[in-house]
Amino acid sequence: MAEIYLVSNTHSNDESMINLPVSEIKFLKFSLNLDEFDALVATSKNSFKALEFNHIKIKPDMQIYAIGEPCAKAAKRCGFSKIYTAKNSHGGEFAAEISPLLKGKKTLYLRAKSIVSNLGEILKQNGILVSQIVAYESVCARLDKEKMPPENSVLIFSSPSNVKNFILNFGWLDSYKAVAIGETTAKELAKFTDPLVSARQEINACVELAKTLL
Repeated sequence: MAEIYLVSNTHSNDESMINLPVSEIKFLKFSLNLDEFDALVATSKNSFKALEFNHIKIKPDMQIYAIGEPCAKAAKRCGFSKIYTAKNSHGGEFAAEISPLLKGKKTLYLRAKSIVSNLGEILKQNGILVSQIVAYESVCARLDKEKMPPENSVLIFSSPSNVKNFILNFGWLDSYKAVAIGETTAKELAKFTDPLVSARQEINACVELAKTLL
Protein backbone atom coordinates (compact mmCIF):
# COMPACT_ATOMS: atom_id res chain seq x y z
CA MET A 1 0.00 0.00 0.00
CA ALA A 2 1.20 3.51 -0.82
CA GLU A 3 2.36 5.68 2.06
CA ILE A 4 1.82 9.35 2.83
CA TYR A 5 4.81 11.65 3.34
CA LEU A 6 4.46 15.02 5.05
CA VAL A 7 7.09 17.25 3.43
CA SER A 8 7.28 19.84 6.17
CA ASN A 9 9.09 20.91 9.33
CA THR A 10 5.70 20.68 11.06
CA HIS A 11 4.74 17.25 12.40
CA SER A 12 1.32 15.65 12.24
CA ASN A 13 -0.46 14.02 15.18
CA ASP A 14 -1.32 11.17 12.81
CA GLU A 15 1.28 8.46 13.42
CA SER A 16 0.68 6.93 9.98
CA MET A 17 2.34 9.96 8.37
CA ILE A 18 6.03 9.80 7.45
CA ASN A 19 7.60 13.16 8.23
CA LEU A 20 10.14 14.34 5.66
CA PRO A 21 11.67 17.77 6.43
CA VAL A 22 13.58 19.07 3.41
CA SER A 23 14.10 22.64 4.60
CA GLU A 24 15.98 24.31 7.42
CA ILE A 25 14.85 27.68 8.73
CA LYS A 26 17.57 30.23 9.35
CA PHE A 27 16.51 33.22 11.46
CA LEU A 28 18.07 36.56 10.57
CA LYS A 29 19.19 39.22 13.04
CA PHE A 30 17.28 42.50 13.26
CA SER A 31 16.28 45.09 15.86
CA LEU A 32 12.76 46.41 16.15
CA ASN A 33 10.47 48.47 18.39
CA LEU A 34 6.91 47.17 18.02
CA ASP A 35 5.58 50.31 19.73
CA GLU A 36 6.23 52.14 16.46
CA PHE A 37 3.59 50.04 14.67
CA ASP A 38 -0.17 49.51 14.92
CA ALA A 39 -0.40 46.17 13.14
CA LEU A 40 1.74 43.17 12.22
CA VAL A 41 1.17 41.00 9.14
CA ALA A 42 2.51 37.44 9.07
CA THR A 43 2.18 34.57 6.61
CA SER A 44 4.17 32.01 8.62
CA LYS A 45 4.71 30.90 12.21
CA ASN A 46 8.41 31.62 11.55
CA SER A 47 7.67 35.35 11.74
CA PHE A 48 6.91 34.97 15.45
CA LYS A 49 9.81 32.60 16.03
CA ALA A 50 12.02 35.31 14.50
CA LEU A 51 10.73 37.82 17.08
CA GLU A 52 11.68 35.37 19.84
CA PHE A 53 15.07 34.67 18.23
CA ASN A 54 15.86 38.40 18.26
CA HIS A 55 14.46 38.94 21.79
CA ILE A 56 12.01 41.58 20.55
CA LYS A 57 9.79 42.99 23.30
CA ILE A 58 6.22 41.91 22.56
CA LYS A 59 3.32 44.37 22.41
CA PRO A 60 0.46 42.06 23.56
CA ASP A 61 -2.44 44.24 22.33
CA MET A 62 -0.93 44.79 18.87
CA GLN A 63 -3.30 43.78 16.06
CA ILE A 64 -2.03 40.68 14.23
CA TYR A 65 -3.14 39.62 10.75
CA ALA A 66 -2.21 35.97 10.16
CA ILE A 67 -2.57 33.49 7.31
CA GLY A 68 -3.79 30.11 8.56
CA GLU A 69 -4.37 28.57 11.98
CA PRO A 70 -0.72 27.50 12.56
CA CYS A 71 0.39 31.12 12.07
CA ALA A 72 -2.38 32.43 14.35
CA LYS A 73 -1.53 29.87 17.05
CA ALA A 74 2.15 30.88 16.88
CA ALA A 75 1.11 34.52 17.41
CA LYS A 76 -0.88 33.51 20.49
CA ARG A 77 2.03 31.45 21.88
CA CYS A 78 4.28 34.46 21.33
CA GLY A 79 2.05 36.55 23.61
CA PHE A 80 -0.28 38.41 21.24
CA SER A 81 -4.00 38.52 22.02
CA LYS A 82 -5.65 40.46 19.15
CA ILE A 83 -5.33 38.05 16.22
CA TYR A 84 -7.22 38.14 12.93
CA THR A 85 -7.02 34.85 11.02
CA ALA A 86 -7.45 35.38 7.29
CA LYS A 87 -10.15 33.63 5.28
CA ASN A 88 -7.84 33.54 2.24
CA SER A 89 -4.48 31.73 2.12
CA HIS A 90 -3.17 33.08 -1.19
CA GLY A 91 -0.97 36.17 -0.87
CA GLY A 92 -2.89 38.39 -3.28
CA GLU A 93 -6.30 37.44 -1.88
CA PHE A 94 -4.96 37.85 1.67
CA ALA A 95 -3.78 41.37 0.80
CA ALA A 96 -7.18 42.27 -0.67
CA GLU A 97 -8.91 40.90 2.43
CA ILE A 98 -6.87 42.80 5.02
CA SER A 99 -6.20 46.06 3.14
CA PRO A 100 -9.50 47.68 4.24
CA LEU A 101 -8.69 46.70 7.84
CA LEU A 102 -5.21 48.28 7.66
CA LYS A 103 -6.26 51.73 6.40
CA GLY A 104 -4.53 54.40 8.47
CA LYS A 105 -2.44 51.89 10.43
CA LYS A 106 1.35 51.79 10.51
CA THR A 107 1.90 48.20 9.45
CA LEU A 108 4.84 45.82 9.85
CA TYR A 109 5.24 42.82 7.53
CA LEU A 110 7.70 40.19 8.77
CA ARG A 111 8.55 37.96 5.82
CA ALA A 112 10.87 35.35 4.40
CA LYS A 113 13.89 36.27 2.30
CA SER A 114 12.38 34.50 -0.71
CA ILE A 115 8.66 34.98 -1.26
CA VAL A 116 6.27 33.81 -3.96
CA SER A 117 3.53 36.41 -3.57
CA ASN A 118 4.15 40.16 -3.66
CA LEU A 119 2.03 40.80 -0.59
CA GLY A 120 4.00 43.83 0.58
CA GLU A 121 3.78 45.55 -2.80
CA ILE A 122 0.05 44.90 -3.08
CA LEU A 123 -0.50 46.45 0.35
CA LYS A 124 1.50 49.52 -0.74
CA GLN A 125 -0.56 49.78 -3.94
CA ASN A 126 -3.69 49.74 -1.79
CA GLY A 127 -2.42 52.75 0.14
CA ILE A 128 -1.19 50.91 3.23
CA LEU A 129 1.82 52.36 5.05
CA VAL A 130 3.81 49.14 5.37
CA SER A 131 7.39 48.43 6.44
CA GLN A 132 8.92 45.09 5.47
CA ILE A 133 11.58 43.22 7.43
CA VAL A 134 13.22 40.04 6.13
CA ALA A 135 13.06 37.92 9.28
CA TYR A 136 14.05 34.43 8.14
CA GLU A 137 15.03 32.31 5.18
CA SER A 138 14.42 28.73 4.17
CA VAL A 139 17.53 26.82 3.10
CA CYS A 140 17.65 23.39 1.52
CA ALA A 141 18.51 20.46 3.76
CA ARG A 142 20.72 17.95 1.92
CA LEU A 143 19.23 14.48 2.31
CA ASP A 144 20.45 10.99 1.40
CA LYS A 145 18.79 9.44 -1.66
CA GLU A 146 17.63 6.55 0.53
CA LYS A 147 15.10 8.93 2.09
CA MET A 148 13.43 9.48 -1.29
CA PRO A 149 9.75 8.40 -1.22
CA PRO A 150 9.11 5.34 -3.40
CA GLU A 151 6.86 5.27 -6.46
CA ASN A 152 3.12 5.88 -5.93
CA SER A 153 3.68 7.78 -2.68
CA VAL A 154 1.28 10.54 -1.65
CA LEU A 155 3.14 13.74 -0.75
CA ILE A 156 1.82 16.63 1.34
CA PHE A 157 3.59 19.97 0.87
CA SER A 158 3.23 22.79 3.40
CA SER A 159 5.00 25.59 1.51
CA PRO A 160 6.48 26.50 -1.90
CA SER A 161 10.01 26.32 -0.46
CA ASN A 162 9.40 22.72 0.61
CA VAL A 163 8.41 21.89 -2.97
CA LYS A 164 11.60 23.47 -4.32
CA ASN A 165 13.82 21.76 -1.76
CA PHE A 166 12.16 18.38 -2.33
CA ILE A 167 12.88 18.70 -6.06
CA LEU A 168 16.50 19.69 -5.38
CA ASN A 169 16.95 16.54 -3.31
CA PHE A 170 14.93 13.95 -5.19
CA GLY A 171 13.43 15.28 -8.41
CA TRP A 172 9.90 14.09 -9.25
CA LEU A 173 8.38 10.72 -10.18
CA ASP A 174 5.29 10.72 -12.40
CA SER A 175 3.60 8.22 -10.07
CA TYR A 176 3.65 10.66 -7.14
CA LYS A 177 0.37 12.21 -6.00
CA ALA A 178 0.47 15.56 -4.24
CA VAL A 179 -1.56 17.64 -1.80
CA ALA A 180 -0.85 21.37 -1.35
CA ILE A 181 -1.70 23.29 1.81
CA GLY A 182 -2.71 26.38 -0.19
CA GLU A 183 -2.84 28.03 -3.60
CA THR A 184 0.72 29.42 -3.49
CA THR A 185 2.15 25.96 -2.78
CA ALA A 186 -0.11 24.47 -5.48
CA LYS A 187 1.27 26.95 -8.01
CA GLU A 188 4.81 25.69 -7.36
CA LEU A 189 3.66 22.05 -7.57
CA ALA A 190 1.85 22.70 -10.85
CA LYS A 191 5.26 22.72 -12.58
CA PHE A 192 5.47 18.97 -11.90
CA THR A 193 1.97 17.61 -11.26
CA ASP A 194 -1.70 18.49 -10.78
CA PRO A 195 -2.08 18.69 -6.98
CA LEU A 196 -5.15 18.63 -4.81
CA VAL A 197 -5.47 21.81 -2.74
CA SER A 198 -6.64 21.68 0.85
CA ALA A 199 -9.74 23.76 1.58
CA ARG A 200 -8.23 24.72 4.94
CA GLN A 201 -4.61 25.79 5.45
CA GLU A 202 -3.96 23.23 8.16
CA ILE A 203 -1.78 20.11 8.25
CA ASN A 204 -4.63 17.94 9.58
CA ALA A 205 -6.89 19.02 6.71
CA CYS A 206 -4.12 18.09 4.26
CA VAL A 207 -3.76 14.68 5.90
CA GLU A 208 -7.49 14.01 5.52
CA LEU A 209 -7.32 14.95 1.85
CA ALA A 210 -4.19 12.86 1.25
CA LYS A 211 -5.89 9.74 2.62
CA THR A 212 -8.50 9.99 -0.16
CA LEU A 213 -5.67 9.41 -2.67
CA LEU A 214 -4.61 6.05 -1.21
